[in-house]
Amino acid sequence: MIKFKNDNSRLFNEFNELRKNNFDLYNLIKNVESYINYYFKKDIIITMIYRTQEEQDQIYRGSKMGSREYNIKPWKSPHQFWHSVDIRSIIFAPDEIKKIEEFINLNCEETNYYKWSAKNHEVNNGGEHFHIQYIRKE
Repeated sequence: MIKFKNDNSRLFNEFNELRKNNFDLYNLIKNVESYINYYFKKDIIITMIYRTQEEQDQIYRGSKMGSREYNIKPWKSPHQFWHSVDIRSIIFAPDEIKKIEEFINLNCEETNYYKWSAKNHEVNNGGEHFHIQYIRKE
């Protein structure tokens, strides 16, 4: 089952919008959810889909994730273009995280515009999440 951080209606609506804006990523998330449910008997929790420029600035200005570099030359996020979804990973064991990353990356490496598709990493508040980015190569 796909759940949304704090039962967030914005994320629920964005997931429906993702279907229109990046159908391939939408399907990838559905496949990831099926894989996780089948092999680990767990749900996925989406924590971020679309991000505005204001939200991007809020995350990176004044954070330990690159505020100095960001203040000099702000960068864009794949979230700002409907190319990315974040999924909470704290509920998975380290070996499960590795298998999930491998599943995503191996299934997308041939068709993904980006160099990689999934990475589990730390976020500002000390937690971790999967950052999944995908747009089909033309």
